[in-house]
Amino acid sequence: MLKKIEDMNFYELLEVSPRATAQEIHKAYERVRKIYDPNSIALYSLFSPDETEKIRNRVEEAYRTLIYEENRRDYDQALHGGIPAPEPRPKFRAVLPSPQVRRAEPPVERQPPVRHAEPRPVPAAPPTPTIPTVLQPVPPDITECTGSIIKMLREQRGLTIRNIADITKLGSRHLEHIEDELFPKLPARPYLRGFLFTFARTLGYEPERIVNDYMKRYDAAMNPPKK
Repeated sequence: MLKKIEDMNFYELLEVSPRATAQEIHKAYERVRKIYDPNSIALYSLFSPDETEKIRNRVEEAYRTLIYEENRRDYDQALHGGIPAPEPRPKFRAVLPSPQVRRAEPPVERQPPVRHAEPRPVPAAPPTPTIPTVLQPVPPDITECTGSIIKMLREQRGLTIRNIADITKLGSRHLEHIEDELFPKLPARPYLRGFLFTFARTLGYEPERIVNDYMKRYDAAMNPPKK
């Protein structure tokens, strides 16, 4: 008997193993996201637009939970009733060496212990940045979503360009050009819209406002009015 989508856990929804790597989770997310695309003809007769949107939101929530180690660890503990999943047991037992009879040795004069310099403490690695699992609208006090505003939103999330590139698989140079508004160096218009959608969603914001504002600035710069 097939499970309903709302009854599936995040691993089942993305069709990945609980031991899947971040790269495997990202690939699975891209595949599932295409399946539930609102423009998919195959879904037209299966789900209403509202149902499709709910499914896509749950897919987004699953992705943002499993792609980050801290979020994924908390989810796994909740999935197992608050008890961490047990570590896999080794297949073979360690074989201890058989005891040997030691020969009597002459006493050795003990030397005072050599004092070594105290090891320097190793600074703790910075925590992995996390983003909200639910998309939220752009703050109302932002009048226009420019490249510098996108950069500000990214920094507020504690994310670097490298973080975004690792998650989205977009080139770091493209992301930098978007923030710096180097319009002539950006990809063609259809690709740019897709990049902006992915960028905004990864930051945890609803993409429509960011994409529309940015594309207006792009069109004005690339197609100035003729005098």
